[in-house]
Amino acid sequence: MTSASTSSRAVVGRIVGRRRVSARLAFYDLLVEASATVAWSTTTDDGDDASRGGRLGDRSSSASLEGLGRSESVVVELVVKLGAEAFADEDALAAARREAFKLGNVVDVVGKLTRGRRDGQTKSRSTAAWVLTCEGVNEVVEAWATANPGKCFARELYVRPAAPRDDSAESKPGDTPAPCKFFINNGYCAKGDACKYAHDRAVQREWIAARKAKRREIAATQYGDPHGDAVANKSARAVKFAEWLRGKFGDDVLNAGTGILDVAGGRGDISFELFTKQGIKSTLVEPRARKLNKQQHKWLKAREKKFKTESDDGASFQKPELCEQIKTEFTSENWHLFKDCSVVIGMHPDQATEAIVDFANLYDKPFAIVPCCVFPELFNHRRDRQGAPVTERMALVEYLADKTGGSVEYLDIEGANQVVFRTS
Repeated sequence: MTSASTSSRAVVGRIVGRRRVSARLAFYDLLVEASATVAWSTTTDDGDDASRGGRLGDRSSSASLEGLGRSESVVVELVVKLGAEAFADEDALAAARREAFKLGNVVDVVGKLTRGRRDGQTKSRSTAAWVLTCEGVNEVVEAWATANPGKCFARELYVRPAAPRDDSAESKPGDTPAPCKFFINNGYCAKGDACKYAHDRAVQREWIAARKAKRREIAATQYGDPHGDAVANKSARAVKFAEWLRGKFGDDVLNAGTGILDVAGGRGDISFELFTKQGIKSTLVEPRARKLNKQQHKWLKAREKKFKTESDDGASFQKPELCEQIKTEFTSENWHLFKDCSVVIGMHPDQATEAIVDFANLYDKPFAIVPCCVFPELFNHRRDRQGAPVTERMALVEYLADKTGGSVEYLDIEGANQVVFRTS
């Protein structure tokens, strides 16, 4: 039997750029000396460790590195994501972001080092020559705030801006450059004038409007959404779903038994709307820590201020409570704990989607679920009405409705807004 091996390398560099995708994923530009020694260890299936050392630009590597910026340095793209070794949970990842992954910091990190983009490649996930998928932080070698008190970090101090590109030969008269995706998402682009895409607010607004119109067209033509353009944005989905639940089931039904069971509720937005703001009994089933957003904190403060203003006895004020949270995965092994709920719900519950309807069928419970991601490889047993694997959201909605005898309605929000439900 051949022994497989995996290789991890330790790299020291300065963080000179960042692109945050979500709370679970971020990309950082790590400036590393091209001549810097990189240590790596190889662990075999037999448990033997072997340590070696080499230079990032050694001939023994798969390819030599191109020097970027000053001092013959190279930019390595550092990928930091939830679930990778030291970042097993959101709290660990958040702590690393606060303490280590800050602009200007010099960090010693370890992870899988692979080739990034090469000249002539048409498809690439990265523009950097090398990509390091981070598995952990050995230490913060130098903290920018400590070494440079009161001074803001500037990328230009370490990385020379690329020369402006001349696209005149490729462009046709009257052509308008496409909008820069980084400028659209972040309001700025690290490439500045060197970027070949448009950094223009008017172009940005037009692009966003066109994309929104296209999505609404798809929603109407492919998914049968009757709301047209009169929909709220995604940030209002908790409010809209809560309103729909109260209108469809009624407060008496929702408050029966132990109340609503909110499965895979994420930050707890639905439960906050129902329990904290509207007094509907709710239980949140979510293994991750619940986090209030700015609007929710603001609402709580405004309510406290209003009460103290209108009441002679401000000391008797009690802040609205959050509903009970059970930090567990929703599986058939623990369903018996929730059999006294009134209605089981899920807003974009991902992998828990089918578990919700299976629970509702087993205990003959009313339910309401807004499906989103399909996960066709994980749930490859699902088949649509033609017998083909379920790979699209519309097919998933039909599959869930057929499985439960449920109905389908639409929330007036952007994005995945089809509710599969049963009232009895």
